[in-house]
Amino acid sequence: MNEEDLFKLIETREDDHHDFKEKWYSSGENNSKKAEMLKDIFSFVNTIHDDDCYLIFGVTDRTREIVGIENDENRYNTQQITDWLSNLPIEPEIPKVRVETLSAKGHEVDVMIIKNTDRVPTFLKTGKKGKGFGSHPIGPGQVFTRREDTNTSINGTADYNQLTELVKKQLGLNLPIEGRFKNVLQDCKNWSYYEHSDGTGIQYLLDPDFKVVFIDRNYDVNAESYSLSQIRVDISWEIAQLKYKTDIIKEINVINLDGGRFKAVVPDIGSISNYGKDLFYDCYKVNSLKYQLEELINKMRSAISPDSGALNNFMKSIVLYRNNEHQKEVEQYLCNIWSVVNTSTELDAEEISIYKSKLKTDVPRDSDELSDLAIERMAKQINVGKYVKNFLKQHHQ
Repeated sequence: MNEEDLFKLIETREDDHHDFKEKWYSSGENNSKKAEMLKDIFSFVNTIHDDDCYLIFGVTDRTREIVGIENDENRYNTQQITDWLSNLPIEPEIPKVRVETLSAKGHEVDVMIIKNTDRVPTFLKTGKKGKGFGSHPIGPGQVFTRREDTNTSINGTADYNQLTELVKKQLGLNLPIEGRFKNVLQDCKNWSYYEHSDGTGIQYLLDPDFKVVFIDRNYDVNAESYSLSQIRVDISWEIAQLKYKTDIIKEINVINLDGGRFKAVVPDIGSISNYGKDLFYDCYKVNSLKYQLEELINKMRSAISPDSGALNNFMKSIVLYRNNEHQKEVEQYLCNIWSVVNTSTELDAEEISIYKSKLKTDVPRDSDELSDLAIERMAKQINVGKYVKNFLKQHHQ
């Protein structure tokens, strides 16, 4: 969070995303304020939206005046809160929180960021209260949530409708179908590969209405940059239809690699541009359906999954971004040092010779991929991908 984000929140009245606190909670062993802190954290964890939430310390709740917490002796940092939560009997998992300190109008403001999760509802599983709960203990199974700007009272619990909405969030039923598909793709252990007369595919065992059907695709490209890392460099193409019941939710291009030994999702193409000159490379966005399908294929240990060696070779030149914004940020930076990237990824004659030899063995003689220009293009794409991966490793933030 930055100062601009903070002021946007301060300008907005309290809701189910953020709350203002003039001071931190008292930390004395017999003070009920620690129970209040746990209740407030649980209330924001147990919201039905899919966004992070914020407890903002050093701002009055009524007038939203910035008063600061620089003199507050009860301040907590991330490690202190995490350690405290870890010692409590919390189900189903410890809330993920982070504390950041920002400067605002000459004061320090602490912001506790409470990460969104679908592992809800969150509650204490036993009557063990932990230190500092005072005269207002939180009981086992007591569920707190937040509606608009109001939390469940410390003596109460969420009502039936609120619990129902939390269960829907847990199961992904509050999401559009593409979001639900992304959730089930992440449950790798509950997918199964099948073959029958109508074709091949994979199916979600806990809800067979979710499945992925592989359909042959005629495409006259016989090799790509990412296939040159395999023992066999020729590829064949398919379309993966992500289906819910009879509806096709999305179609994703898939290739069979290393002579058909395993499948992989076709990566996206990234580019580093400089006045019409482009350096291309292969990439995935981790938050995309494409990458979720790729991860599922890799992890489900089926007839279509690669072994560790084949997967490592495949990923050597493929860049992983968090999302589109991450890719845009990195590419904008690299565009400013285009000449450095270009020089650092110059082609190696010996590698080109090896690629050419492999291609002559595995692809038809009349293939476009056998031209010197095509081989140099694929080799350059590999080198640029490796450069960007190394750049991200060195500048991981």
